[in-house]
Amino acid sequence: MKNIFINKTTSILSIILILSFASCSKDQSESGVKSVSSEKIRITGADANTTTKTTLNGLVTSWIQTTDKVGIYSTQARTVTAGGGSAIVNAQFTAANSGVSSNFNGTMYWGASSTSHTFYAYYPYASGSPAATAVPVSLPAAQTQSSANSNAHVGTLDFMVATPVTVTSPANTNAIANEVNLKYNHLFTVLEFQIKQSSGSGTITKLKLTAPTTNLSLTSGTINITQSTPGDGVAYTIAGGTGSKEITLTITGGVTPTADYATTPKIYMVILPGDFSAESMTIGLEYQNSGFFESTFKTGKAFERGKKYIVQMDVPTVTDGDGNVYGTVTIGAQTWMASNLKATKYNDGTDITYVTDNSTWGGRTQGAYCWYNNDASTYKATYGALYNWYAVDNNASTKVASNGGKNICPVGWHVPTDAEWTTLTDYLGGFSVAGGKLKETGTTHWISNTAATNSSGFTALPGGNRKYDGWGYVSLGTSGRWWSSTPDGTDSAFFRYMSNSGSDVQSSSGIRSFGDSVRCVKD
Repeated sequence: MKNIFINKTTSILSIILILSFASCSKDQSESGVKSVSSEKIRITGADANTTTKTTLNGLVTSWIQTTDKVGIYSTQARTVTAGGGSAIVNAQFTAANSGVSSNFNGTMYWGASSTSHTFYAYYPYASGSPAATAVPVSLPAAQTQSSANSNAHVGTLDFMVATPVTVTSPANTNAIANEVNLKYNHLFTVLEFQIKQSSGSGTITKLKLTAPTTNLSLTSGTINITQSTPGDGVAYTIAGGTGSKEITLTITGGVTPTADYATTPKIYMVILPGDFSAESMTIGLEYQNSGFFESTFKTGKAFERGKKYIVQMDVPTVTDGDGNVYGTVTIGAQTWMASNLKATKYNDGTDITYVTDNSTWGGRTQGAYCWYNNDASTYKATYGALYNWYAVDNNASTKVASNGGKNICPVGWHVPTDAEWTTLTDYLGGFSVAGGKLKETGTTHWISNTAATNSSGFTALPGGNRKYDGWGYVSLGTSGRWWSSTPDGTDSAFFRYMSNSGSDVQSSSGIRSFGDSVRCVKD
């Protein structure tokens, strides 16, 4: 793969989504040896921008010896000497040395001396003999950054197409005119995320970018490398392109944001170019110490090929009385916490009673919490705590008796009412489909998982529950239950339920001594 070097000088263009950009291309020179058509065509490569030697506005492309391989096409050049053999179809040339310019090792001969030669090329080389009009191209939705500030994966994901060049053979021209310079143009866009954290702390292990309607990745597709080079910023045409509207970048070892854009670690993602100006994109962050995605909606922009855009954001977090940090997600007119509550204190600093004993749990009418299987080290970070309803009661007529009028959620937040839960599910299309849009995708935490898209960013997890009599914990991995603050009669209250099977959300009423999860909603 090519090395990509970072230039630290970048301009800031806006407050919310901060962008910088410059044109991006790369040269490869094909030097034809003069005088006889049986001479091999010698390949060299160099950066296209001869004045600044930069691409992607501060990312300098450098070839890697023996690793980087390009594919060359020419119907006039030949595979054997004296103009014989076959036309050149996807000839592989390999970088002979490392640097911003390089000779390339490979075999190709000039054809008939009176014939103009047209050369097409691309990087990285794809094995086989695809037609020049159908070279395979892809961009994965799962990307990995090796460490903080590393951009090595950008070179791995890069794809370039040369501007077609037509020349005559050496036997038909003067010596100096025989050189052919192929300028390579990048297909994709690079995003540099500068994420600072003004309050709290945490290690970001994953960054997820989601677009509502436009694909960000490319599962499969082909490109006609003989097409005319598009204008500056205009995307190449890709045939049969399929992909996803979400890219997840995993940072090995994670990065810990600082409180300053200048010093916070940089995170790099490669995406398809596109016009996102009419879309609101979602940035999700997964924290190593709490296991959730924190989502923030950003104003869409038009991301052009061959340009690097800098996205700056301050992590909006909420902190409970224990110092646990939570991300937030805005869904419709509501703002929710992006993970389950872990608080062991009310927001006035007083303790919630911790109950591990089975017989004590069932008969309580005061607030209490526990961890699944009484095992905080295994379950706290991912699933949060389980609370009886008396700990979450916000009802004016009963809360003094049940929890002394205390709020389990951080200041400015509260346990949602049954009506607020309904507002959420209605916004997502109703009870029958909202569950799929709320559930975390995959089977990392769900034992099995159907119809889950997590398009809302809510990331519902199957934290199970504690039985109402206290004797046992059930359903971890298969379902999640979340309290509302709305009572139902004298000994029950409403909650929401989602399972690993189906896309629905169920509204139910349960005995108040059940141990269920809590999601807080902003006042």
